[in-house]
Amino acid sequence: MLRRCRCESFRWLSAVLLSLVHGNNFSQQFQERPPCQPGFYCPLGSFTPVPCPKGTYGPIAGAVSTDSCLKCPPHHYCPRTGLSASLPCGPVAQQPLSGQEACVCPGEGQSFQTSDGQCRCTIGYQPANQGDACVHKLYDVCRDGKTRTQYGDCLDRYQWSLQCRQQVCQSAEDYRGYDGELGLCVCREPPGRAACASLCRTRPASELELHCQSSGDMELIWSYDGQVSSVSGSVLETFFKQWDSPGTSLCGSYLNSSHAVYIVQTTEAGFFGLLDGLPKEVQQLFPVTTQQDTQSSAEGDSDVLWKDVEAANISLVRREINSSRSNEEARETSLNGVLNPTTCLHLSDVLLFTVDTRHYPQYDLDNLYNTNGDFDWGAFRQLTEELTLSWTPPSFFAVVFSQPGVYVFTLSSHRHKHMYVRVMPAGGQCYEPGPFFPTIPRHVTRVGISRRRNLLLRPDWLVTGGLLFGAVVILCSCVTLLVSEHTQNTNTLQGF
Repeated sequence: MLRRCRCESFRWLSAVLLSLVHGNNFSQQFQERPPCQPGFYCPLGSFTPVPCPKGTYGPIAGAVSTDSCLKCPPHHYCPRTGLSASLPCGPVAQQPLSGQEACVCPGEGQSFQTSDGQCRCTIGYQPANQGDACVHKLYDVCRDGKTRTQYGDCLDRYQWSLQCRQQVCQSAEDYRGYDGELGLCVCREPPGRAACASLCRTRPASELELHCQSSGDMELIWSYDGQVSSVSGSVLETFFKQWDSPGTSLCGSYLNSSHAVYIVQTTEAGFFGLLDGLPKEVQQLFPVTTQQDTQSSAEGDSDVLWKDVEAANISLVRREINSSRSNEEARETSLNGVLNPTTCLHLSDVLLFTVDTRHYPQYDLDNLYNTNGDFDWGAFRQLTEELTLSWTPPSFFAVVFSQPGVYVFTLSSHRHKHMYVRVMPAGGQCYEPGPFFPTIPRHVTRVGISRRRNLLLRPDWLVTGGLLFGAVVILCSCVTLLVSEHTQNTNTLQGF
């Protein structure tokens, strides 16, 4: 402790000497140094804030060392870096230790959700009748040529045809059969990727990239035809907010990083993954200029542009300016994509959904494609609450994938409209530039999606009854045969 105090005294003395040598320049630079926010600490001599590690939190601003990061107390948890306060475990979960990243659910088959502190049934389990415990989910044995769906149901050919024609395919005429191994309806490939053909392969699908700066601020960059436009400011926090800690942004957990952002529109027809172009809701964040605007900008009158954006306190950076508004209008209408796609992503990629009170994504927990039993889907539960209960429902919903695996989402207004997401492990690559592909057996298989096989089956009472009946018949036959032989032997002895 004494040694640390001496070091601090030496640093303070060095700062004083430097201020005497350099005068007001150093003093002004020292005063302009941004204060370190709660949840972070700023070492002396460094202008880069360092987040408190997982299992700790930083309650004060202006901290200079990791000593200011306190361990989470018992019955609390700190699931990510940069937290300014610890989170309680909730009414069910427990955590007797300090400095932990998560709490522990008491029941079998329960997974602790760090987003809201709930204990939910994980993959392969379902709530018991009382609702406070989880039990193994049982599935029927498929007989008589029936095959299993993505939910474990057994369907014959007619049932498959009826479900696919009426529920899954866009129209009955689009039905082309089903894949019994995948449990997947095979529909005619929708227009989108097939229509744009080589364009989808040669041009990157993502035109958006999210940059998380060292200060925790975020910048959204839009690249299009060699032109780059960016936007930053508090408005982006409504797009990319951290659902497990209200009031913070996604960049609070990912400092000094970049994330590819892919846009998915939720419509009555299902999920529409954009391969090219941006929806108007997103374009409105970026500056729109004309040739006349360019000339006026050179004359110093650029302040008149996008006053509504400036009123929202957004910092805009325009690196290259569009030559005409006709290009902008054409860009708004040229939205190419894939309907209800199979998606291949990499770690830390972001899906940005456009949502409204009718159409929004939900995590399809019971789908047999899901592989990540520890997936925290509390953000989807909170989205439902926001859209149904809030007076100001959100228009966007962002999901960042930090763990590899397969994730299935279903549309709130139509549970048979799906989006399948495969997140590659670290170092893994998608087999083809995407990220959106039509949901046909070839693409589903190529990205590594398959139906879960290790299912717990219900007792097959018909087979069991047949075996018991056969055993009884055999036993009776043996007894009859023994009695017959004994009678015959008795008669033979009496004849002698």
